[in-house]
Amino acid sequence: MPRREPRLRRWLRFGGDVAVAVAVFHLAFRIRIHLPVPFTDRLLPSDRMELFRLFWPLVTLGQAGALYFFGLYDPPHPRSWVELARRLAPAMVVQGLALGAFFFLADRTFPRSVLVLYVGLGFLALLPWRLVTVTGRAVAPLRVAIVGSGAGAVELAERIGEHALHGVVIAGWVPAPGDPPVGRPAPPPELGRCLGSLDDLPEHVAAGEVDEVVIAADEGPWKTRLLDSLARATGNARVTVLALPGPYESLIGRMRYRWVSDLPLIEVVRDSEWRLFRPLKRAVDLVGGTLLLILAAPAILVCAALVRTTSPGPVLYRQRRVGRGLRPFVLIKLRTMRVDAESESEEVLARLDDPRLTPVGGMLRRLRMDELPQLFNVLGGSMSLVGPRPERPGFVARFLEEIPGYAERFSVAPGLTGLAQINGEYHSSAQNKLRYDLAYIANGNLWLDLSILVRTVKIVLTSRGV
Repeated sequence: MPRREPRLRRWLRFGGDVAVAVAVFHLAFRIRIHLPVPFTDRLLPSDRMELFRLFWPLVTLGQAGALYFFGLYDPPHPRSWVELARRLAPAMVVQGLALGAFFFLADRTFPRSVLVLYVGLGFLALLPWRLVTVTGRAVAPLRVAIVGSGAGAVELAERIGEHALHGVVIAGWVPAPGDPPVGRPAPPPELGRCLGSLDDLPEHVAAGEVDEVVIAADEGPWKTRLLDSLARATGNARVTVLALPGPYESLIGRMRYRWVSDLPLIEVVRDSEWRLFRPLKRAVDLVGGTLLLILAAPAILVCAALVRTTSPGPVLYRQRRVGRGLRPFVLIKLRTMRVDAESESEEVLARLDDPRLTPVGGMLRRLRMDELPQLFNVLGGSMSLVGPRPERPGFVARFLEEIPGYAERFSVAPGLTGLAQINGEYHSSAQNKLRYDLAYIANGNLWLDLSILVRTVKIVLTSRGV
């Protein structure tokens, strides 16, 4: 896990962010009052400075909230100005849109040109401020660990050394299976120091010594095991993993590439898009979850009454599941099985026509009505509307050992529904569900989430997959 920075430094950064917001907000008014601005007819009257005195506290709250929800107070911090700019830009735009929506809904007149100036100047002011306070210097190089010591790895290391402007440095290398033993012959000096074995690499990443991993070795099952070990070691703070592609990988469409000089690298695991997507996804969870809970309240009450009158025991069933970062949480659902369903056995996967189901349990499962109370989990933050379905700890422990790549699904919050639920069958294998889960993680966006939610409604209405 990433190392926690001193609390004083975090508070200083927060104070600087607030100060930048106030200063830029004031500057935006001054520019409009004293300087002509394109696409405006006239200067702003000087008495409009009263709006600055009225709304600067609101702007500071908006600044802090936008930076928080876009992960700019959470480790790991952006390691380069490009990554920082990609996270700051949407934070400032969303902040500007939120302020504009507030003034519109509050029926307050506010100069739109000031908001536009505030967003643009705020981005330009925060970028150098954040670079200095987070990294301690204007450019923080990405520390890359190379897996492999063959010709491809050496060529990559040489290109990194020749092109310092890329902002990448070699943290060291790790031998891949099939490489010559360390020291026989001596590895090329371009690769730097040896970081140990593949088993040691996750420790270097978790300790903050390595920012990205580049695989420059031949294909093999060890690559999946490496991804699993990295996912377990870093938890929520996913590390970016890239690969030097061969001819086959280069022909695969819809891949994300990066370049070091003229060498292409495929992004196998990346987190930058999810850092930008998570705030929007969380907002959709809160708004959508609240609306769905209001709409579903009558159905939940009717189903609860059916459970109460047809079988002894509690209406709600609470069960430990494993969520994002392999952290356990308590899932809430309507009880569909007898109270003693697992009293004489260990965790057992539900199956078609399960004899442990109550008289109405099968119907509730067929219509997915037993899942509705999980909307409370969504509002609480332990789950999302869309994501991989959460599993029980015993199954997770087993699947982590048996299924390569299973640890990667815990890089995102579990969902009420997911890609596996709308495309696969209810009793599909864990391996097949993982394929869908990893496809969702690699391609997650708002439109995919909305598509999954709409298709889930169709599946519930047609009772497909049971």
